[in-house]
Amino acid sequence: MPFAIEGIQTILGEILDAHPAGMSEYDLLMGLSERNVSLFNDDYFQSPLGLFQRHFLLFHCLYLLRDKLRATRQGDMKIHCLAIQLMPYSRNPSDHPALPDTLAGYYLDLDNLKSTDESDILRLLDNFWQKFAGEDQRDEALAVMQLTHPTSYPVIKQQYRRLAMQWHPDRGGEPAQFQRLEWAMGILRILYQ
Repeated sequence: MPFAIEGIQTILGEILDAHPAGMSEYDLLMGLSERNVSLFNDDYFQSPLGLFQRHFLLFHCLYLLRDKLRATRQGDMKIHCLAIQLMPYSRNPSDHPALPDTLAGYYLDLDNLKSTDESDILRLLDNFWQKFAGEDQRDEALAVMQLTHPTSYPVIKQQYRRLAMQWHPDRGGEPAQFQRLEWAMGILRILYQ
């Protein structure tokens, strides 16, 4: 594996040299696939675990390359999933992070790759999508409840009771309006409780 990682770093350097404005993680992965780097062929993009493993390995190699460039004072690298770019080396120490780079530490530790299985990836993806969808739905649900963010669950519960008494069909309220209130409470219960 060390030989493969050295070779991947070399290819990454060549690809990034050819794109001085930088490129996204996806474009870089496609560049590795086009160069027939076996660890980055299309087969690995068919499952969430395979995709995570390719992402991890790519970032592992990028951080190794960045550290090598810095150590030899040949350059530096901006590493973000939306923008990966080679940068000139800066002799100014303030341009380098003073605090430990926890993200680099995560990707440089291959035990993190080995210890992550399919269920971990599916759990991470599920949490991401719940939070991603949750913010949009949160604001919509709060508007139905005539509240705004930030708020607390006790405030939401109190407002729900007040509106339920007012909007319940048995008390002359519209069924559609009450159903909307029930929907909003369901969303907010998940997000705030």
